Amino acid sequence: MSLFKPIKVLDWCNIAPPPGFVATTSTTLPLSFLDIRWLPLPPMELLFFYEFRYPISQFMQSHLPILKHTLSSTLIHFYPLAGNLSWPKEPNQPMIYYTEGDSVSFTLAESNANFNHLSSNDLRNAIDSRPLVPHLPASGSIVPMLAIQVTIFPNTEICIGVTHHHSICDGRGFTHFMKTWASISTLESLEPLSLLDRTVVKDHDGITKIFLEELDGFMGSKMDIELKPNMVRATFELNEESGRKVKERVYPPSRLVAICAYTWVCLLKVEAKTGGSKSNNTLFVVNVDCRARLDPIIPETYFGNCITGCMMNAEKTDLIKGGVAMATQLIRSAVQEMEGDKRILRGLENSLSKLLKMHVDQWAISNDNTGSPQFGLYKIDLGFGRPKKSSNLDGGVEFDLVLNRQKMDCCK
Repeated sequence: MSLFKPIKVLDWCNIAPPPGFVATTSTTLPLSFLDIRWLPLPPMELLFFYEFRYPISQFMQSHLPILKHTLSSTLIHFYPLAGNLSWPKEPNQPMIYYTEGDSVSFTLAESNANFNHLSSNDLRNAIDSRPLVPHLPASGSIVPMLAIQVTIFPNTEICIGVTHHHSICDGRGFTHFMKTWASISTLESLEPLSLLDRTVVKDHDGITKIFLEELDGFMGSKMDIELKPNMVRATFELNEESGRKVKERVYPPSRLVAICAYTWVCLLKVEAKTGGSKSNNTLFVVNVDCRARLDPIIPETYFGNCITGCMMNAEKTDLIKGGVAMATQLIRSAVQEMEGDKRILRGLENSLSKLLKMHVDQWAISNDNTGSPQFGLYKIDLGFGRPKKSSNLDGGVEFDLVLNRQKMDCCK
């Protein structure tokens, strides 16, 4: 039974960096080829659930104005998020335009939904949390980069939803933005300043031109993630001890590799039981941060996309038979080969065509770089404590699955 409940919008406004504080009043930032390859994908969406210890009226009177003020201050250092994406015909180059006064959409809403249900790890309808996600246009002549929604619940609970386009930055970059917002909100030591200069990403192989030509015939299509009525979501946790046990079974180089391999095989077994793609090919993609692997090295504070995909192909029947050990070996070998290659971006010119083809006819699994356990998203305190689930994840890993109900039942 769906517990979908619409929200009531209480207020809407635009939050801009304070006038005169951004280093430039007007600028353009051409997207690098590492940004362009994400243009076909729908926006990234994150929800942060907080339990507020005081009456919600106190949040509205005291914390909400501070949240808006600190967001404005944070945008001084991340002003491209207040800008807009445009793709002019001349020059044929997608760009982020920022002019003083550009802003971020900020919505305040109220929900009567069950906060504990929405924020739990239990099985729930995927569509139930959609009202908490701020809308962000994905197409048009001018496309905003970021939208934020704060939703309050009756029993002193809060959800902060953020939606941003992947073409503006990768998971590390967006986490840097969120952590900076948190550090300003709590008056803690400020995070290192972000590097906004996208010319540090060098295109020596003409990849930008290749990507633009491939996208020219595709951008009229819509690569979207449709949540059908029978789609359900569940959150799976592996605490530190459980993750160590999985790792010890196959001796991979990291716990994350072990968990990726375990998940890959489990989902293939579920598909084999319930039916699915007729293709016997499966693809697993691990996103790899390139900042420290490029020559010259790009600083960790670079605000943009600087990841590449490490792809593993296998026959489904072989992988199901070989199990977690085989999946681990495939992932480990692919990652080691990539890390040992001085040209970590080798073959990237073919990655966009593979992505577009995957959208059409290939069944694939990808880790979500936005939510890497290294980023510490559960430590983000915007002035009223850490997100609800942080106390359960000390040293552990959490991942969400969204499947149809029949397949999810087989995961239990």
